[in-house]
Amino acid sequence: MISSERSQNIIVSLVIIAAMVSSVFLVGNAQYYGGSYVLVENVEVSIADTVVSNIDPGNESIYPRISFTFNFRTDSPTQGNVRLYSIEASVTLNHDSLSLTVFNRYLTNDPNQYLHPGYDTNFTVARTINSIADRATVLQADNTSTWNWYIALTYSIITFNQRPFQRNLILNWTGSTTVI
Repeated sequence: MISSERSQNIIVSLVIIAAMVSSVFLVGNAQYYGGSYVLVENVEVSIADTVVSNIDPGNESIYPRISFTFNFRTDSPTQGNVRLYSIEASVTLNHDSLSLTVFNRYLTNDPNQYLHPGYDTNFTVARTINSIADRATVLQADNTSTWNWYIALTYSIITFNQRPFQRNLILNWTGSTTVI
């Protein structure tokens, strides 16, 4: 026991101040870590645009190019440590799978990969058709002006610099397809 009441009061005051400061940091860290998971859970993905270009039915050596723009947004009010790592899409056009064309994008060097409150960013994946069968599917869709896209979208997210984990979505797009 400390003999001086004044010394004892100073020590108790310092312990109370240290506890208050520690609790503020603890609450802040808990919100940051919890906010990361809230960000992940609140990600909404939609198709913003679909463009098909380079269509020339008369020239068999020219293959069409397809691009999809996906909008990623979150209305989470909290901060966290979350980033998008990659986007991959398996595409079906008018009930015919574009099986030999791979749509993917890695976002490792993209400054917009970090999620935050109010996040609202578009990412585009695009490829030139690389098979005769897929080219015929696109030319048939252009000929009939019927563009019904069925997209199995997989995007990877990294939290706290751990291994990426994947989310899968099925998107059906019958909206406007721009043909250039």
